[in-house]
Amino acid sequence: MIRLLNKTDQSKLLEYLYQEPSYNIFQIGDIETFGFKENFLRIYGEFDDKKNIISTFLRYRQSGIYYAKQNVFNHDYLEVFRKDPFNVISGKDSLMDLIEPHLNNFKKHSTFFCYANQIEDKIKMISHPIHVLKTKEDCEKLYYFMSTINEFKHHIGRKDDYVEGKLKSIQMGTTLFIEVNNQIVSTVATTAETKMNAMVVSVATAPYYRHKGLATSLLQKLMDVYINKKNKSLCLFYDNPNAGKIYLSLGFKTIGKWSMYFYQKDHDES
Repeated sequence: MIRLLNKTDQSKLLEYLYQEPSYNIFQIGDIETFGFKENFLRIYGEFDDKKNIISTFLRYRQSGIYYAKQNVFNHDYLEVFRKDPFNVISGKDSLMDLIEPHLNNFKKHSTFFCYANQIEDKIKMISHPIHVLKTKEDCEKLYYFMSTINEFKHHIGRKDDYVEGKLKSIQMGTTLFIEVNNQIVSTVATTAETKMNAMVVSVATAPYYRHKGLATSLLQKLMDVYINKKNKSLCLFYDNPNAGKIYLSLGFKTIGKWSMYFYQKDHDES
């Protein structure tokens, strides 16, 4: 049986998801932060005949995440997908392989999934001061910086929306940045922070300042904050081999692959 979950299911749901806290970081982070009180967050659960949860499907704004401890997919979820559509769906590579045949007009993007619970101390920190994002002014500076980075500028959206979202995200993670002449030149952030871990996102450096150790220094500082001070692990995705070398040198270990499917609007649609 598959049904929409509610607040009474929260304890059982988190117990199920915490069996693999790294893979379920987004679901756990959303549930611990928002619970079941926001209309942009919905969680569906599949139960066996003993009323145990055996799979979940989380809907957050325009995105969906599917998870099951076992490598299974109940086709009854296809009706959920039809009634509660999404623009992006993601999950463990092995699970998404089961769903892919049912995803029409979606384009696949696979990444490596990494995890770190200790930090290598062999890399020398740079001398630039590292700042923590706290204010609206910081968010506006970050918007202008990210709008210049090819990997992010096409997805950044409107300034007001970005700034508002970034301010709200402070409760779900930490954003660090380095400035030169009062302009941000490198940044790294976490999101989906839970009681046990957080997801590293938005690693970016201005082209002129690349290969100077800025992003590495920011990552090392972030790892110190989470692993040494908060006693939490960090997760991240990567598909760039050069970036992967940096992450692995800092103490991250590849534990699997994560697949994302993005809806491609049909050319015939208006």
